[in-house]
Amino acid sequence: MEIQKLRTLYTEYGKIQLGNIEEMYGKADNSVKLKIKHGISMSEAVPRITAGSGLFHESYEETAAVDGLFHDIGRFAQYLLIGNLKDAELEEKYGIKDHGRLGELLLHDDLSEHFGLGDYISILKSVVGNHTEIYDPRYAVDLSNLPPIFNEYSIDEISRREQLKNYLIAAKIKLVVEADNFELLQNIVNRDWTPIISEKEQDFITKEAWEQFTNNLPIMIADFKKRNIWSVNSGVVLRYGLLPQKAQLRSTLEVLLKQDYLRLAYERAIEGLHNPDPLIYEGYLYATLLVKNIIELSDPIIKEEQRKEAVEKTKKMWK
Repeated sequence: MEIQKLRTLYTEYGKIQLGNIEEMYGKADNSVKLKIKHGISMSEAVPRITAGSGLFHESYEETAAVDGLFHDIGRFAQYLLIGNLKDAELEEKYGIKDHGRLGELLLHDDLSEHFGLGDYISILKSVVGNHTEIYDPRYAVDLSNLPPIFNEYSIDEISRREQLKNYLIAAKIKLVVEADNFELLQNIVNRDWTPIISEKEQDFITKEAWEQFTNNLPIMIADFKKRNIWSVNSGVVLRYGLLPQKAQLRSTLEVLLKQDYLRLAYERAIEGLHNPDPLIYEGYLYATLLVKNIIELSDPIIKEEQRKEAVEKTKKMWK
């Protein structure tokens, strides 16, 4: 697979779909247009994290680029079907769980042949279909259980070993999720995506969201909105919490610090504001400390005990 050729084909495919979308709805949403750029960017981010971890044979880099490039291919068809990017509406109207599952359906033989994906299509479909939520229990594997054999053998050799194939797919799903979260901050830094911050008191970060964040727990947006304890500023802090919460590879966090994305994202987020919510600044500092401490305490694979230790150490430093 020639990665540059695939990027070109993907861009052409995206533009054709955008043309179809504009024909149906008048004008495509900017977030849909950004999906072409996002796919290209992810085709660079996933292999960067994969190679940096030192846990994989060098042959993984090419397929990691493919995983990143195609992970959101379902978004174009989603907009064609329902005119927006709301996964809940996709499920309600068509019974398709989310854009990942839709993307898996799209990657049928014809599309595989168009992109020249060959035998890799079977693995790619599983990665794309499960990157938003793992529906197949065989892929619910923590990276701390990753067999060391992945560093010694090429991806072709591993993919032929049926007993290791599920570990392979699980690892690839995790890598896509990590890179996707990283890209959120990169998009803020590059001004491709602007977080909404309000200076109105009623939109300040809610107490419940802040407690979830500082306890290193996932903030469930749908649940918070249902309980009416969500705010736009809580969403900004959530962006800072994504990587410390979800990253399992030290290489992800090292790139984050090296690129200084947390600080840059904070500066972009408060541009033009006179009195930004002070907890947004504290959230940026807290996330930075947490990332540094996880790196300090971790092996290449960040285990749950090390994560908890990093959280406790960060809390002490915070006080």
